[in-house]
Amino acid sequence: MTRDDARQRARELAKEHRARGDALGWFEKLYVEARGDAEHVPWADDEPHPLLADWLARERVDGIGATGRRALVVGAGLGDDAEGLARAGFAVTAFDLSPTAIEWCRRRFPTSRVEYRVADLFAAPAEWRSAFDLVFECYTLQALPLGVRERAFEPIATFVAPGGTLLVVTRGTDVHENVEELPLPLTQAELARFEALGLARTDFLDVVTGEQMPLRRFRAVYRR
Repeated sequence: MTRDDARQRARELAKEHRARGDALGWFEKLYVEARGDAEHVPWADDEPHPLLADWLARERVDGIGATGRRALVVGAGLGDDAEGLARAGFAVTAFDLSPTAIEWCRRRFPTSRVEYRVADLFAAPAEWRSAFDLVFECYTLQALPLGVRERAFEPIATFVAPGGTLLVVTRGTDVHENVEELPLPLTQAELARFEALGLARTDFLDVVTGEQMPLRRFRAVYRR
């Protein structure tokens, strides 16, 4: 299966599930259909996201500087971002709504120090509130339809500890052209919701990345 085929199948699943009033169930269905083949997962790159790796290098986050600091990955996927943060020295928790995705992570990294958890963003464990020095959100928001996405900013923000950092990577746009098709890029106005929730934006990158399919992406950094 090509990456374009995988993206198209993801769009079909999302549309089918939304039509049934189930905006989130397609994630599990996609991972089940993949049957352990990452080619069927359109966001699987077999490495940490380049904009995460670049940020870690720029901030000089290494195994010493991150020691004792807790990180949370929103939407674990196949675990590459979580493992990258663990190698940087963080004590990492990574969660996903899909049980199949979490089992896949555990199989891929059987000796990992990452705590992989099945959890719902909208019903996350109470002990995660204000508990993490770094929260990394990559591509989860853009995969949610607008009505659900509007409710997702607050729980993500609540994970950030006092003095902590929220790092967001997403497709970016100035205006929404087709709100029915996922992934749906975010606008800067939408990202400003995090500031309304008490976080201060400290850095912002607007960049076009990707060799085979160049796309506009935002990387936003917030502090509490």
